[in-house]
Amino acid sequence: MRHINTLRQRITRGLVLLAVLVGLVGCTGHYPADPEGTLDRVSGGTLRVGVSHEPPWTDTLGEGNSEEDPGGIEPQLIQDYARSIGAEVEWHAGGEEQLTTMLEESQLDLVIGGITDESPWSSKGGLTTTYAESLGVDGSTSKHVMVVPMGENAFMTSLESFLLDQDIDKQLPEEMRP
Repeated sequence: MRHINTLRQRITRGLVLLAVLVGLVGCTGHYPADPEGTLDRVSGGTLRVGVSHEPPWTDTLGEGNSEEDPGGIEPQLIQDYARSIGAEVEWHAGGEEQLTTMLEESQLDLVIGGITDESPWSSKGGLTTTYAESLGVDGSTSKHVMVVPMGENAFMTSLESFLLDQDIDKQLPEEMRP
């Protein structure tokens, strides 16, 4: 009887070890992951950014580095982020609804435009962590985010890390600082 119990223990240990090994083999990818490979595709490539007009965050009326580039706080941040990953930025101006639909359909990698964490577009994309706060004309505080494709967590983490390292408060007009 003792021999049978020892054999059962060995078999149980072997099965547990096998389960752990199978689990580890499945974890060889890097996490967080991008199911669509956004970070890998845009790094050293093209970052497709949708931008809506919302000064001082974004200005689509030709106030950027060139006539085609938008101006404002967020386009400059995105230009700097793109440079940090070796990417070129391709701008697409439009309304938030149009841009978030394009994001959802994989035509864009990112949407900016003074978007806050109260955005109605959270069902169409992932909202980054809050990277800046501003005061509205009514004295309320707005927490600013950007919108990325759902599930593209490696891309989101890379962008968030970059944004959180920036000193955005200095770029805000005095009356907008909390």
